[in-house]
Amino acid sequence: MRKFISVFSAAVILSSAFLSGCSKETSDGAGYTFDCALTGNPSSLDPQTAEDENSLTVIGNMFMGLLKTGSSGAIEKGIAEDYEIAADGLTYTFKLRDDCFWFYDENKNDKADKGEYKRVTADDFVFAFQRIFNQETCSPYREKFRCLKNASDIIDHNGDYTSVGVKASGDKTVVFSLDYANAEFLNSLSSTPAMPCNQEFFESTKGRYGLDDSSIISNGAFFVRQWFYDQYGKDNFIYMKRNTVNDKSDKIYPSFVNFYIKESYDDAKKSFSESKSDVLVSFTAEKGLTKNCNVNGYSNYTLGLVINPESKSYSNVNIRKALAYGIDKSNFADNLSDDLSAADGVIPPDISILNKSYRELYSDKNISIPYNEKKAVAYFEKGMKDMQLQSLENIKILVPKNIMDTEYLHLVTQNWQKLFGFYIGIDEVSQEEYDQKIDDGEYDVAIYALSGNYNSPVSVLENFESDNNFLQYSNNQFDSKLDSIRKLENYNQGLDKIAEAEKIIIDDCIFIPVFYKKEYLIMGEGNSDVMFNPFTKQIYFQKAKYRD
Repeated sequence: MRKFISVFSAAVILSSAFLSGCSKETSDGAGYTFDCALTGNPSSLDPQTAEDENSLTVIGNMFMGLLKTGSSGAIEKGIAEDYEIAADGLTYTFKLRDDCFWFYDENKNDKADKGEYKRVTADDFVFAFQRIFNQETCSPYREKFRCLKNASDIIDHNGDYTSVGVKASGDKTVVFSLDYANAEFLNSLSSTPAMPCNQEFFESTKGRYGLDDSSIISNGAFFVRQWFYDQYGKDNFIYMKRNTVNDKSDKIYPSFVNFYIKESYDDAKKSFSESKSDVLVSFTAEKGLTKNCNVNGYSNYTLGLVINPESKSYSNVNIRKALAYGIDKSNFADNLSDDLSAADGVIPPDISILNKSYRELYSDKNISIPYNEKKAVAYFEKGMKDMQLQSLENIKILVPKNIMDTEYLHLVTQNWQKLFGFYIGIDEVSQEEYDQKIDDGEYDVAIYALSGNYNSPVSVLENFESDNNFLQYSNNQFDSKLDSIRKLENYNQGLDKIAEAEKIIIDDCIFIPVFYKKEYLIMGEGNSDVMFNPFTKQIYFQKAKYRD
């Protein structure tokens, strides 16, 4: 498949986008051009290697896998027409639809001409997974699919990547063979790295796959018409157009999607407030920003206290327990904003399991550390005795800007001052400075926003796995419990195991839950049905609509 670059000026593209954005083809909200500000240039549009949020959002709008995450958070069929799972949970067989196509606009005329599209086949999924396990790909997703047959041997350099347990049986059937049952496998198949890859097109790019607009092909809702990026310029964008060959089987409402590449969240927020962008993902839903807008909130974060393991005094286990028992969450009643609620667990409310909120299935009250003045003081005194100290130095809690109103933290610190007699202030810094201080260990206590990178309790708990966390935390019992959860055939009998693992983290006070925090998808006036995955941060426009 030959490829060539068609050069367009930014002015032509932006003019085209502006004109199409003003049109509304039908009363059902279709035909609009949606504008969205990214907070950085995508590093790659290769699903098997891309990790950053900007890349994942663009990829999510141009690729489709066997499965996808629906608007409710449940797993739905994508290219899969149907699938079966063997009784032992070790074989997954997928039948593919015959109406999903790859499209590459070779002559750049914005039309699906004969020879520019071909059906997605089972071989495309086989090749994608072989790429994940091919050492030359340097995919960060091999561990995610370790459950596949022969995957462990391949990862440990004892097997050929082509032996991974993914095989095609004809054009329309793909079979996954597992070494052990994994309740997360369907979830994993809905993720970005599980998207198909067409081998013929991949090889034609000669190592450029996913790196520019002429080296990427679409099998989803939109295709990339132009990707313009100048690292020294400010008018960078990705211009996407409706994939008409796939619109016939699964309606794609917008005509165009334009991603404008900004440098920061503040730039994206400014663009939205000036009506130059149709959507904004934000930790706040302030009235001035959301007037006449559709707003969806997601309780996908737990804000908790973490202690620097190198802190000479605050890292003491008894001091950590004193802080945990010294948080009186009854003070939060009627004192918090709508985006915060009291947290007693590690796993946030919007994490689901068995298509229900995990927190509804297993209350955090069953695993919490309740407020107890006597225990708090006793642990504090024991910690001070351990360290042979008379008092603790005053410190400040490190907090990233825009994550929350820091006034609410005073409800916590004021009670500590009353119980323990020391002062803790607040050090609110930019996200960039916060990340640097965390990396450099320049903090004693910090507020940490905990979530998962996919919708599963396992994704949250993985943050505390030994050798996989910045807190230097290691607990063999926790690791063993997490490993057993990963190997569950399904979660019907797994709730207690998850709660036991969660309680280990809480009892060790390595992460002290304080608040559950909402994040918001804000859609500009007239916009609706933009879909947001609060864990991957992907924004999807296929069903997005605009109405006056």
